[in-house]
Amino acid sequence: MKNVILFILTAIVVSSCSTLDKSRMLKTPTNYKFKAFADSINYKKPYKIAVDDEVAVQMYSNDGYSIISLTSGAGSGAGSGGAIGGGNGGGMSYKVRTDSTIKVPLIGRIKVAGLSLDEVERKIELKLVNQFNSPFVICRISNRRVYLFQGGYNSSIVQLQNENTTLFEILAGSGGIYQEGNASRIKLIRGDLKNPDIYLVDLSTIDGMKTANLNLMAGDIIYIDPFINYAARISSDVGSILGFLSTILLVYSVTQR
Repeated sequence: MKNVILFILTAIVVSSCSTLDKSRMLKTPTNYKFKAFADSINYKKPYKIAVDDEVAVQMYSNDGYSIISLTSGAGSGAGSGGAIGGGNGGGMSYKVRTDSTIKVPLIGRIKVAGLSLDEVERKIELKLVNQFNSPFVICRISNRRVYLFQGGYNSSIVQLQNENTTLFEILAGSGGIYQEGNASRIKLIRGDLKNPDIYLVDLSTIDGMKTANLNLMAGDIIYIDPFINYAARISSDVGSILGFLSTILLVYSVTQR
């Protein structure tokens, strides 16, 4: 009987070791060569608009006079500095089509893919200059997001509110790195998922601050490897099984009397 119990315990420990990290995602081989960060990388490089982005456009006349005079009640139309096209100037979002264009009222189709927000604003202002007095345009991307995985314990989709959002900002906004996360192994996955660029960020030391200041791009995947406490998990699994075996042995001993 003792040999049977010993065999069962051994099998439990072995099976526990093989299932400890089954929920772990995006594993890389031991000697995997991550893409290196270039020393000359421009961390504040403007974001370039891509297909499927949603560009929110606000158009004003008179150099946007109504924006600074809203509280005074001055101006409500295009002639007095109001929002072009009517409304309250909140703007509308236009999805970048597969031909790299968006279709904007009063302008029609305009190519925006590959341009920065500043370049798009200037381009639209030039289109409006013959129709309105001193046009003023504000553009922003309304659907830029990244995917954050906290070592298999939590995940979230984070909207990029600013054009130059860094990894530090995303981590700070999500509560930092969880206790179960490994700060020395933060993977940044970027580009075509069929052949992505995979970077490794180490925030366990102060030296990792430079790479953490990298600007994030829409569609980036941030995966924080979990720190697996094998001893605690094995003891927890074994403890629950031992409780079950104790119950079986108790029932067995009672039935044998």
